[in-house]
Amino acid sequence: MYFRHSSIRKGQREMMNDIMDALENKKHILCHAPTGMGKTDGALSPALTYALENGQSIFFLTPKISQHKIAVQALKGIAEKGSLSFRAADLVGRRHLCPDASLLSLDYDGFYQTCKKRRKEERCGFYANARGFTRAQERGAARNMEKIMEGYGVAQDHGEVARKCLELECCSYEVAAKIAAESQVVVADYFQLMNPEIRAIFLSRGKKRISESIVIIDEAHNLAPRVREHLSSTINSYTIKRASSEAKLMGSELPLAKLLSKFEKRAAKELESKAELLVTAEFWAGALSECEIEPKTAADLFEDIGREYLEKTSRRSACLKLASFSRKWSEAGDADIRILRKRGGGLSLSKRCLDASRATSFLNTAHSTVMMSGTLLPLEMHRDLIGLEPEKCILKEYDSSFPKENVLNILGTNSTTRFSKRNFEEYSKIARTIDAVVSTVPGGAGVFFPSYKVLSGVIPLMDSTNLLVQKEKMSPKEVSGLLARFVSSERGVLCGVQGGSLSEGIDLPNGEMKCAIMVGIALEEMNIEVEALIDYYEGKFGKGWEYGYLYPGVIKALQAAGRCIRSEKDKAVLVFLDERFKWKNYSKCFPKGFECAITPEPERYSSAFWASCI
Repeated sequence: MYFRHSSIRKGQREMMNDIMDALENKKHILCHAPTGMGKTDGALSPALTYALENGQSIFFLTPKISQHKIAVQALKGIAEKGSLSFRAADLVGRRHLCPDASLLSLDYDGFYQTCKKRRKEERCGFYANARGFTRAQERGAARNMEKIMEGYGVAQDHGEVARKCLELECCSYEVAAKIAAESQVVVADYFQLMNPEIRAIFLSRGKKRISESIVIIDEAHNLAPRVREHLSSTINSYTIKRASSEAKLMGSELPLAKLLSKFEKRAAKELESKAELLVTAEFWAGALSECEIEPKTAADLFEDIGREYLEKTSRRSACLKLASFSRKWSEAGDADIRILRKRGGGLSLSKRCLDASRATSFLNTAHSTVMMSGTLLPLEMHRDLIGLEPEKCILKEYDSSFPKENVLNILGTNSTTRFSKRNFEEYSKIARTIDAVVSTVPGGAGVFFPSYKVLSGVIPLMDSTNLLVQKEKMSPKEVSGLLARFVSSERGVLCGVQGGSLSEGIDLPNGEMKCAIMVGIALEEMNIEVEALIDYYEGKFGKGWEYGYLYPGVIKALQAAGRCIRSEKDKAVLVFLDERFKWKNYSKCFPKGFECAITPEPERYSSAFWASCI
């Protein structure tokens, strides 16, 4: 197999051989591959070897833009070492590549509506320079493309392409899409394939077929929840109020002020003293009808006002949000629920998707699908949630390639974050344990809570100094700043939440985090949606409680634990601070051969571990 490095890591060869076997037998394979195995190379090497020999395409999909560069570098390295001449492209969403600064402040709906309209009306100069509206512009676009491709080589990441496009005032997305159409390997975001409309355009442009493609999904534990969220939608009373102001400003006769009143009256009648309840499609359709707005045409009416508002103000439009919501509301199927809630002094109305497989089951038609992650346990759950056919799937769990003696796993049994035990006494106990463990660590520590509510309850009770605390709704820039302060400090304590931006996707390559403490299990607070998810998964898989509630919480803790050990030289203490981690239902998410010290005094074991490292 083509491989860019001089040696193959422990476990990596087994993974590469398993993937090659899956490709040769047109099977799908799910790989739980712990940190340090080299998953990107382990998947791309056999996939590229097979694809080049058999005329297949490869789609390497990631949930985060920051991970694209790793895949591009791997492809370039494989090509250089093997003297290969294939072409690869890096493609991210249109909004992330747009060079028009005037559109950057718009939200998702506003950006795509404005972009679509400008292209339709032939008013985007960047598009004209990349594809062209006229024959003359098409010739100019072809010349620009030649300049951009000079020195392109096998692959360039989207940032490099965007810089060249900016110099030529070209649309970076259209250029990247052109390159992707002519490439055998495409590195892209999940939704370039998971969104049916985008997938259809994407494949037709490049004359590619899923049946002749290998789809590699990185960080695959994220796929089902990301897709479910993408297929869901929520509005609130404030959205309708803003939409009413927009309609009035645009001189529209659409009675949105009346709609807000009808919405709130219907909600008050339905909810009474309840905080939330399930409603039918008639709830929103009825409110529209009472305002003499035809439900079937409501989305188009809202969209017209939103577009006009965007055109005149270049500001985010609540009417476009209403249009998108109304479409999803009317398209809801058997795997969707509709929820009315009282929230923060206002009201919200949601259409929530319970089943990601309606958007992901097309993967069964791929030549092969490779799913990989360091937290892909239980493998059966991830296979089921995205709808892969069991008889076509290979499930593989690999051992960590790092020395086992470099990490100490501790299960602290002296506290819990169970909802019934969340009180001052329990929070004080947790704070004392964290302080005691942190005091034994010769470096930085990370503390990851199950929620911001628990974080805010425990942090004030801690005595540890140099606390760097993540706050709710921090911007990416603020999170990066917090992380930079942690890396530059000698004994900082980084405090965040499980499942948050600090507990997943960050890389600390120099071993700055010597200890990770997972405080409790990030189980969702029981509500109508969680109950519906449990019921739906129970009916479909017979594992509602596990798939819909228990396992997702434990996976978040394991993701947070992975922040410490990033190389074979790193040493760390991982503390799972909740008695429930030893319960059988929860422990199924831990990898095979997982060993830990079970104790009410984790600081004693941590102190002994670091003493032995001197």
